[in-house]
Amino acid sequence: MEILLKSNDHVYISWIKNILTSHGINFYTMDEEMSVMEGNITAIPIRILVEESQIFKAKQIIENESKELI
Repeated sequence: MEILLKSNDHVYISWIKNILTSHGINFYTMDEEMSVMEGNITAIPIRILVEESQIFKAKQIIENESKELI
């Protein structure tokens, strides 16, 4: 597994999870509960991990989806 991204923005994390799910990319979310528990300190970001074989595809999908928003 490889880290795709780290963030404390719960809306952004939710959007990324939705995009990955809709494109059939398996992922794991790490430290989501810890991030909520620690509040606004931003000491523990939420991490999205993707299998190494799918990391490039995941990055491309996120980049393409981001461009569509602009």
